[in-house]
Formats: sequence, structure tokens, C-alpha cells
Amino acid sequence: MILHIAADNWYGTDIHSFEWNISNFYDSIVRWGVPVFTMISGALFLSGNQPIERIYKKNISRIITAFLFWSLFYASISFVRGAGIKSALDAFINGHYHMWFLFMIVGLYMVIPFLRLIVKDNSLMKYFLILAFIFAIVIPEIISVTGIVNDKYSSFMQGIIDKVSLNFVLGYTIYFILGYYFSRKDISRKFSILIYALGIVGFSSTVIFTAVATRYQGKPSELFFGNFTVNVFLEAVCIFVFCKNVFSKIKFSEKAKGIIFLLSKYSFGAYLIHPFVISVLKYLGLNTLTFNSLLAVPIIGVIVFCGSFLISGILNHIPILNKYIV
Repeated sequence: MILHIAADNWYGTDIHSFEWNISNFYDSIVRWGVPVFTMISGALFLSGNQPIERIYKKNISRIITAFLFWSLFYASISFVRGAGIKSALDAFINGHYHMWFLFMIVGLYMVIPFLRLIVKDNSLMKYFLILAFIFAIVIPEIISVTGIVNDKYSSFMQGIIDKVSLNFVLGYTIYFILGYYFSRKDISRKFSILIYALGIVGFSSTVIFTAVATRYQGKPSELFFGNFTVNVFLEAVCIFVFCKNVFSKIKFSEKAKGIIFLLSKYSFGAYLIHPFVISVLKYLGLNTLTFNSLLAVPIIGVIVFCGSFLISGILNHIPILNKYIV
């Protein structure tokens, strides 16, 4: 939510302004969101024993029905606002900008039986993660950065990688398996400190490198915002390990567990509805440029969070809807 709020005026604001730099800061420090959620999903699904039939019937079917409903919802809004029938239809088929995640997670669910075979063998799992880190994260980022300086060299390297066609270790499977790996691994204090230090480097470099690349190109650059950049990878691992180390030692009260359960239950619906809440606030004149951006982003974030979870909570108490769309 914070990412989408901060990014709202990131593209159209003067890149030399205070507002743009604040948006860049907030946008940069929450880039770990999708990778960490994918890691959590991997930790849960790969350690479970749900048969693939159950995953299709319970998880994938729910995501598909939710996609159809919410995609129609957002496409209808687009049509009411003046979009043509073709544009609205395209919007329905492709989904709203935040719904790409549903396509990705369904793809991971479909290959869970294969990934479980990999994580059963510790050596095989480590080998997979090494290959994935090299070919899904390191090499693509080298190619992207090189492309800023010389397109010829980056195209040459990309051509070689395309010929190798090592698609098996590409995509979000690295985060899915990595979540399982760290959830099961006994992480020493020294290793944790190293991960935290690298995480700080990741967070810092996302902010700084994005600003530098933006100045160099003369327009907002997403070069270091991708989920498969080294800096975002370091952010995600840092957050996941930190939360594991900290929250695994806390004994939550029954009341706290109840709150966590409700937040978990309502989170899917909150994610699906939050862009609508953001757009309503914008229509009412409230966005990150309404007042000091340093305060606007977190304040609007709290409002969007509360509004989205409230709506999701209501929908979760409506029969049929609570089963299929949230």
C-alpha cells in the first residue's frame, strides 16, 4: 500500500524537488513487499503436504474467482470514467495494475509438486538457489546497468543469456524456495548480522542508485526498483530473517493472536480493494502532494490501510462473497 501511495506522484513530479525525493525514499524502502510475501507463501506451501488437487480447488480457484470479480469491478469503474468498451475489456482481461500478482502466485502454486521435490534434497535446493541468484538476479542486473552506458554490450550479453535459455531457475521460484530455506534454517547470530548489514546496503542503494539513475537519464528510473535486482533481493532477505528472528521469540497473548488472525484473514481483500481507496482519496483531494510529503505518505498509508481492511472485513462477513472474492 505504501509503495502504491508513494509511487502515485513519483512519475509526474519534478525529479529535483523535495516531494520527488521523499516519494523515492518511501517507494525504495518498501520494495521488499512482494518478494517477502512470496517467501512466506513458499515457507508455508513447501513445508505442507496439501495435495495438488486441494491447491487447485481451494487456492487457485479462489484466486481466479477473486480476479474475475475485482477485474470486472475496476474495468467497470474505468468504463464509467470514460474509457471505451475496448479499453474496458482490455482492462478486464489484464486486470488492474496491482492484480499482476495473482497471475504470478497462481503460476507458483501450479508447480508446487516439482518445487517440493527440490527442497526435499538440501544440496539440490542450495544448487537451485545459487543458479537462480546468478541467472535471475545478478546477470540481469549487470545487463540492465550496462545498458545505461552502452546498449551494444548489454544487447550482446542478453543475447548470450537468451541462447542459454535457463528458464527453469528464473522467475519468482527463487523467493518461493528461499522462504522455505530460511524458515527451516537455524540462522546464527553472526549470519543474521551479516544479512542485516547487507540489508542496510540494499535499502540504501535502492534509494541512492534510483536517484542517481534518474538524474542521469533525466526522468524517473525504475532500474533499481525491480523485484529481481540485487538491492531489492537484499532488502527482502533482511526483512524475512529479521521478522523470523524477532517474532519467533515473542509469546503473543490470545488477544494478540486474535488480531493477527483477523489481519491475516482480511489481508487478501484489503490488497484487492486498496487501489480503489487510494483513488477515492485522490478524488477527494488527498494525495502525497496535498501537504508535506514526508508526513503525507505515512498518514495516507494509515488511512488506506484502515479503509481497505474495514471494507475487507465487511465483505468477509457477507455470505458467498467471503468465500469467493476475498
